[in-house]
Amino acid sequence: MAAAWLAGPSFAQTPNPRLDRLEQQLRDVQQQLAQIRHKPDDAALADLRRSTAAQHADLEKRLAARPRVGLDNGRLSFASADGDFTLSLRGLIQYDTGYFAQGKNPPNVDLNSGTNFRRAQIGFFGTAWRDWSYNFTYDFGGRGVEKRGFVYIGYLEYDGLKPFGFRIGAFPPPAGLDDATPGADLVFLERSASADTAGNIAGAPGREGASIFVQGERYFLSASLTGKRSIDAATFDAQQAIVTRAAWLALDRGDVKWVLDAGFTRVFKVADTAPNTSANSFSLSSEAELTVDSSKTVDTGAVDAKSVTAWGLETALNDGPWHVQGGYFHYQIARRLALPDPDFSGWYAFATWSLTGESHVYDPGVAIFRGLRPAHPLGTPGGWGALELKARYSNLDLEYQPLLAGGVAGGKQNIWTAGVNWFPVPGLRFALDYSNIQVVHTGARGNDISANAIALRSQIAL
Repeated sequence: MAAAWLAGPSFAQTPNPRLDRLEQQLRDVQQQLAQIRHKPDDAALADLRRSTAAQHADLEKRLAARPRVGLDNGRLSFASADGDFTLSLRGLIQYDTGYFAQGKNPPNVDLNSGTNFRRAQIGFFGTAWRDWSYNFTYDFGGRGVEKRGFVYIGYLEYDGLKPFGFRIGAFPPPAGLDDATPGADLVFLERSASADTAGNIAGAPGREGASIFVQGERYFLSASLTGKRSIDAATFDAQQAIVTRAAWLALDRGDVKWVLDAGFTRVFKVADTAPNTSANSFSLSSEAELTVDSSKTVDTGAVDAKSVTAWGLETALNDGPWHVQGGYFHYQIARRLALPDPDFSGWYAFATWSLTGESHVYDPGVAIFRGLRPAHPLGTPGGWGALELKARYSNLDLEYQPLLAGGVAGGKQNIWTAGVNWFPVPGLRFALDYSNIQVVHTGARGNDISANAIALRSQIAL
């Protein structure tokens, strides 16, 4: 041990030429690196930098010139590199299942339980040359029965004079708050009967016409000249009408928003029912706010008419998870014959409460409230989606002096509806509605209708 310990210092001090050479080489490399760092004008290094920069710029240029592709919430979209051209695909599927428990109804009334694709839409929309926009949507669904397909929306719009816009084609012209709410964002399975009746007079999807509108963060104004619908049977001199809407966001404090809305419709030329005739007529009618069965529960029948007028006042207030909305409508048919001009009315009111705390977001572009979007989608930690309770009362009175000459016995309909909406993830919804339906006919109680209905809608919107 002693010998070994004494030999240690002598071994450590023995020269090692190989190690010395490696250390010298390391020092030489470090010196060369230091020279390169401090000599940026070195020709080789400059050439390398120029080459690398050129390649990088070329790569960025190529990437910037490529069209952009997106898949936002399942919706496939494309955009040109300069953003002047965009195209997005859209789809909406609503599958309804409904059951009617009927009272002692007239022999000619049989509300049929069953299933129905209420909307089965596919289409595309986007912009062109930056200032133009377009939308084309085809729908294979319908009221009570699926269709072979019809042009639901097909328009061209110019937006180069903001805040003004100009639209021409087939589209639902803005006629009111409930009417302007898209089918995918409706709180209930169907719009209220009173709002739907007003909208169908000269509006509704597939209505052909032209529209001018102006919109800002707190206002929306529109005027539309409309004619027939894309699904109308052959007509002889089509209907001509004007449809107007005005909306104002009267209160805007975060999640608290209050909007006021007014709509006016005037049919100044009723469609001819046959060639070379002036014996024109018009009718107002509605289903029982559930279109698994398309039977008309209230109906004026054909009324001799030279013009039709309708107006409505609506309002909606959203306060965090609470949302309330209501409206009143008045309709009048001006006769050609020497008989009194019948007038009718209807109204609705509803309230919703989001159990999971989400709020109905106000969309200033069309002045309506959108459907809920879950803050914690199903499948995320602790997420169960958005859950909403709802209740509505709806009235539509299509009777005018039914016991007198020239009277109209269309019936008075009152419907209570309660239900729940569940949005497990954005774009997906399940809606359950229960309705109590009562229709009274003054002086003809044998025609009264009563029923309870329950319906489930499964919806996917992309």
